[in-house]
Amino acid sequence: MLELAKKFSYLVVTVVIASALGAPQRAASTATQDPTSKTAAKSDAAATAPAVNADTSGVIFFPNDQVSQSFAKGATLYNGNPERNYRVHIFHRDKPGEVEVHTKDTDILYILEGSATFTTGGTVTGGKETAPGEIRVASMDGGVVRRLTKGDVIIIPANLPHWFREIQQPITYFGVKVR
Repeated sequence: MLELAKKFSYLVVTVVIASALGAPQRAASTATQDPTSKTAAKSDAAATAPAVNADTSGVIFFPNDQVSQSFAKGATLYNGNPERNYRVHIFHRDKPGEVEVHTKDTDILYILEGSATFTTGGTVTGGKETAPGEIRVASMDGGVVRRLTKGDVIIIPANLPHWFREIQQPITYFGVKVR
C-alpha cells in the first residue's frame, strides 16, 4: 500500500510539473473523456481511460482503485480536453516499439519498474502519421542511447524522435504529455 501511495504521489508531482510547463488552466473547466482515445499498453495493445470529471475548482481526483488498475494493465489515466494542455498515461511495455515523433507534445516519463534501452534524436526517414501530429517509423539512425531504469525521469521535447529500442525487463512508466 505504501508503494502505491508513493507511485501516486510521483504521478501528482509529474502532473504539477506538466501544468507549470504549459499555459494556465481555467479553474471552472470540466474535464471530459473521449472513450475512443487509446494509448500504448501491454504488448502495445490499446487501453481506454475511464470517464473523468473535474470538480468546480478544476481539481481532478483519481481514487486508489482506479490508479491501481491503471498501473496493473497500463492505461490512459487522463486524456485531457481542449481546456487543458496535458494528458496523463500509464504505460507497460514487454517489447520494443516503433520510433515516435510527437509534433505537438513534450513527453515527461517517470520509470516505475523495469529497464529499457531508449534512444532520442537521430534521423528518421519516411514513417506514417497515425493520428494528427503523431508519426511512427520502424527505426532510426543515430541518436543518443540511454538505459532507463526504475526511478529515472526523462523529458522529450516535441518533434524529437524517440524509441524504446530494447526492453531488458518489462517496463512500466507513466507519462505526462504536455502540449
